[in-house]
Amino acid sequence: MQTRGDKWLESERGGEHTERVDADETRHLPAEPRNLNMYATKTLCLISILLLAPDFAAASPASEREAILAVMAQVFAAVASKKPEDWRALQLAEGTTLSFRPDPNGEPGELEMRMSRNEEMLAGLEDDSHEYLERWTGKPTVLTRGPIAVVWGEYEFWIDGAFSHCGVDAVDLVKIDGEWKVANFMWTVEKENCPTGPKP
Repeated sequence: MQTRGDKWLESERGGEHTERVDADETRHLPAEPRNLNMYATKTLCLISILLLAPDFAAASPASEREAILAVMAQVFAAVASKKPEDWRALQLAEGTTLSFRPDPNGEPGELEMRMSRNEEMLAGLEDDSHEYLERWTGKPTVLTRGPIAVVWGEYEFWIDGAFSHCGVDAVDLVKIDGEWKVANFMWTVEKENCPTGPKP
């Protein structure tokens, strides 16, 4: 899978019925193009282990699942609020965000990768004038092992009341002082074959 760094995409609106807006969500802020470094590789390995090794990871107990999904609900609320303090309460500043999307300047099937530190993601949030809505389109999978967890689920994203895109969220969480925090956040941005819910 090839990836390319590219410039931040400007918002566009088009269509008269179910609008698809070619703009990125709040947590997809500009970042310097980077190669998939060792830190991100370790993150991918962690997710692979948790998802593919049932003897190592187990489906979360109901109480833990509820606590973790409550954190994810707060994450989606932070996407909408665009308040840096909401994000800082939920994530580790040293963590990373990593996304893949079709490269508008590449060959068919070529992907663009964007990567940044969690704290870098917060720059400029409050100056964003768009309204965002992110929500699950199905039941997310939650796996835990002691103080680490992974949430994997399909999502849809709306901008200014118009459908923008769908994809998969893969989120690493860690339990610190009894509270679950987002360590790393990965997602795909997809424009085709998106199962969408009712218009907000």
